[in-house]
Amino acid sequence: MTKKIKLIILFFGYLGIFGLVNFAFAQDFGVSAVNNGLAGSLAVGDPREIVGRIIQILLSFLGAIAIVIIMYAGFIWMTSNGDEEKITQAKGILKNAVIGLIIILSSWAITTFILTRLAGAIDGTGTIDIPGGQSGNLVTSGAGAIGACSVESVYPTDGQTDLPRNTSIMITFKEALKLDSICVNAAGDACTCDSTSCNKINPLSIRLYKTELGDACTGSSCSNPNSNVTEVMVAVSGDKTLVLMPASLLGESSNNIGYSLKLTNRVKKAGGDSMFKGCSADYLEWGFTVSTRLDLNPPVVVPGAIFPRPDNIKDIFQQISPAQPARGLISVKDCLQIYSPAKLKSISPSGPEVVLSYHGATTQFIISIPAGSPNKAQLFDGHNRQTLLGAVDFNSNNEAVFENYLIFKTTDHPEGSSWTIAIEPEILADTLTVNSSIYTFAASSENNNIQVPAACDLNLQAANIAAKLSGQSDIMVDRSGSNVNLEAKTAGQVGNGLPLNTTDPLALLIKPLAGGSDRQVLNESRDEQDRPMNSVVQVNFNEPINPLTISGTASEVADYISIVNADPATVTALAGTICSSNSQCRSYKCENSVCVGDYLGGKFVVANGYKTVEFVSDVECGVNGCGETIYCLPANSHLAVEMVAANLKPCASDNDCLALNPFTACRPAVGLAYRTCQNPENKNYPSASPSGLDGVVDAAINSLDGNRSLFSDGPIDFFNENNQAGDNQDNKDKYKWSFYVNDQIMLTPPQISSVSPAQGQSNLSLADPIEIVFNTLMMNSSLRSGSQAIKNGTSTFTHKLVNLRSSTPSALGYWILSDNLDIAPLDGEPDLTKAKIFHTPFSESVTYSSQVGSGVKDIYQNCYKPSIGPGCSVSAAQPSCCFGNATAVLGADGNCQ
Repeated sequence: MTKKIKLIILFFGYLGIFGLVNFAFAQDFGVSAVNNGLAGSLAVGDPREIVGRIIQILLSFLGAIAIVIIMYAGFIWMTSNGDEEKITQAKGILKNAVIGLIIILSSWAITTFILTRLAGAIDGTGTIDIPGGQSGNLVTSGAGAIGACSVESVYPTDGQTDLPRNTSIMITFKEALKLDSICVNAAGDACTCDSTSCNKINPLSIRLYKTELGDACTGSSCSNPNSNVTEVMVAVSGDKTLVLMPASLLGESSNNIGYSLKLTNRVKKAGGDSMFKGCSADYLEWGFTVSTRLDLNPPVVVPGAIFPRPDNIKDIFQQISPAQPARGLISVKDCLQIYSPAKLKSISPSGPEVVLSYHGATTQFIISIPAGSPNKAQLFDGHNRQTLLGAVDFNSNNEAVFENYLIFKTTDHPEGSSWTIAIEPEILADTLTVNSSIYTFAASSENNNIQVPAACDLNLQAANIAAKLSGQSDIMVDRSGSNVNLEAKTAGQVGNGLPLNTTDPLALLIKPLAGGSDRQVLNESRDEQDRPMNSVVQVNFNEPINPLTISGTASEVADYISIVNADPATVTALAGTICSSNSQCRSYKCENSVCVGDYLGGKFVVANGYKTVEFVSDVECGVNGCGETIYCLPANSHLAVEMVAANLKPCASDNDCLALNPFTACRPAVGLAYRTCQNPENKNYPSASPSGLDGVVDAAINSLDGNRSLFSDGPIDFFNENNQAGDNQDNKDKYKWSFYVNDQIMLTPPQISSVSPAQGQSNLSLADPIEIVFNTLMMNSSLRSGSQAIKNGTSTFTHKLVNLRSSTPSALGYWILSDNLDIAPLDGEPDLTKAKIFHTPFSESVTYSSQVGSGVKDIYQNCYKPSIGPGCSVSAAQPSCCFGNATAVLGADGNCQ
């Protein structure tokens, strides 16, 4: 081989090597994979990014060294002038350098593979097997918006299988929607959603598609033809819940089909920002599987799953003694001290400057310049010359800086000189501690300060204390002269022993809260137990319910669900009827001798995966242990809940029923003024008309089956749950039951009986839900993610709900479902609630923490405070339970530290 050919080969070899090295340098060794997998949610200081960048730098440095060595070998070879020894040396160097470069590139490949797989595990784009047959690519990082960010709940849930082809899709957000970001009209123009001319999804905002085909739309356009499902009607319940109803059946009659639903960043909050701004990804995406079947089973109220239970006879109730709240007193006896820093009184001889930073009690210091060291200063305790507090050199500004004492400055400091410094020590401010809050007396009332009047005024000081304590969530405050009277907001023994103390007991005379006692009653139940006034009315269905007709204020849904006076004499006592008492009105509201309204005021809320509807009255009657308002049903009342089934989809001829096998005959419906599609047994096709819902329907738009006959008969008559079984089976298909309410308020807070997995448990399934069992029935609408703000007096408090967090910034989606359980002795009536936190798959070797906050409430609206749980005995002084230990200290974000 000639020297010229060797040079050409070597030249192109260099180019190839430089190309490889440039390729290696262009990689981030898995950092991009991790970052992209987490949708860019990593901060610069994320540990995984730091590790990735360290690997990148090291491999890049080693690659550069390998190139230099190769170049050096080439230089030796080209300058050898035929010297065989130099050529052999160059070959050896080149061989070793190439081997080293191969090792470096292999390291890069292995590192990239590992970090990419790690990213797939973290962000959920990998494949994982889940118990119950749910497996495959179930989630993306977009599912992290559920629970952890802006989305409250969805139906179907992520990874759900065996869905009927005629299902609707429901999404509930935590914030109000900008409706013109959701809907378009027939011409495709954006518009504010309504039920008539603007009821189609915006295909750029909401993308429903078969998972195997992928999304046919980009950020700004959709392909034509478009394989996405775009003919979807959209309706809005309130301003936070979307109900999507495909115009045609999903899936196929012979194969299960996987679907994905993506809500893009074009979905906006009412204020205009993306609904997913700040989430792990700027979109919501999840998947589910549609089966080959149709849902032709109408929804029913689960037997025994209503609260209060049906009750036919009012109890005999006698209160021996009512509950008494604990009371305490703060009496202002003298002026309170505010903070005063240490002050310089004198320095002798005069001349030097002194700046104090001292916080102790000494009143005199001595500065001395030692013999032979004119640039050094010594600090002594002025009361004990033998106590040396420090020795420092003068700096370039002629300052002797004694940390935590003072700065001594003079240009004249000859050896042997000394100075005596007299000071007034600092005076600490007085404080007042109430429960876990510490208030400091100061010249202003900012933050947790209590203002001290410029001139000592005991009455004004008491008024300032009362004003500041009025924001406390646990106590009520009343002032009389220089006395501040305190009363626990929750009556009973729970208020006794509330921490109350001060650093100046001579100025503030403290009488701790005491004297709280629980009520004593004599109660004889004659059928079911009459329920307290602060009860929440709860109905549980066997499947998800469409919220459009069953969620909202009482006035918004009165045609479909309502709570009314159950006394037969009030059936005609409608709005405008003359009355003398509330009990004479169907609405239990008599004002100016006239009945107001035809039903109780309040609000209906759908929760628990759209399977539960709850009603809370709008009549205020107290506060719970968190300072939140409690609302009450009428005292000593007899109430009925009435739900209306929707009218069924009508037909004009058999041709309208051809596709509805076996409901292929169009016949007059019994009890209805129209014809419906019926099967050979004259049973109606269960579907209501989606364009004009006028009653309770499920997610497949099947009308309510009030009498549980397994078929929909329409809104003919009320099935009454209070009647004996079989007495009113022919009454169909509306549903009602009645119960009695006493004049008591239940104020006992709920407790957690058990949790699974237990604190610190390891080697868990990546898919199993977290289970939380309470000791009582819970208000399911409070078992949701996030937090809620409660205003109490002039202050606003944030109360956490149910949350699940990862020790890494991974995209974890989660949602909460619950079951009411009947425990021994079994009587057919649920006794307590088990909540389950379902989630997208966990990552291996990652720590997770679950949280139940004080915003969670029981069926009587009592908040979860104190946070009593298994193995954790809390108190008024330490009301929180963090990782099995009682504490009064939480982080700035309100979470356990």
